[in-house]
Amino acid sequence: YCTSYNIIMFVVFGRPGAGKSTVSEAAARLLGGGDGSKVCTGWLSNVDEFLYIYLDLDVCVPQWMKDNFAKGMYPTLAQRLDFISTACDYVSDKINSAQNENQSGNRILLPIISFSFVNTDMRIEFRKRFPDSEWILVDTSKALAEERILSREDHFYKGSGGTQNNEGGDGTTAKAVESSDTADKDNSEWEFQPVDYPHLVLDGNDEVATNAKKIVDVIQ
Repeated sequence: YCTSYNIIMFVVFGRPGAGKSTVSEAAARLLGGGDGSKVCTGWLSNVDEFLYIYLDLDVCVPQWMKDNFAKGMYPTLAQRLDFISTACDYVSDKINSAQNENQSGNRILLPIISFSFVNTDMRIEFRKRFPDSEWILVDTSKALAEERILSREDHFYKGSGGTQNNEGGDGTTAKAVESSDTADKDNSEWEFQPVDYPHLVLDGNDEVATNAKKIVDVIQ
């Protein structure tokens, strides 16, 4: 993507049902971004004028993949890599459009990305494309994630929430854990994989407003 702006990207992730989109949209409202559905301007207390965009990568999931998720059929490694490449292109296009449409003043562009990133391979590919991004995990138990998913009739994902991350959830930065080369690369059970790089951890049991404020505090 072009670099006429200073870009600071934040990725809000976690297992399906963690509440990523809800928390991200709440943070958007705190930042003055309305419902987070469009490019908007505002002010942060300690930086120059900024341009904020919220992008939920669920919009990139093709219908055939949604249909398979509903049946408990999960994408293979090759399908995941193809998907994340398309999703990265989508993010780059949105960033470029935002910069091209808003040329006045010295701005800082703040993309906030929301997506599950269940699999290590998709995280690796996204971080290759956006190496300076900051990652924020909304950490929830498998049971709570599944309960939330099943309560939402409009959610295409109905499968397992994966194993517990067990990395805290008090708004602190988690240490990287060792990844395993012997992991099932097709992830046939679609479990949330351990995170092997530094990231902020939010407790998914906390109120939405509490976690949204923590995200805003990190950005500010």
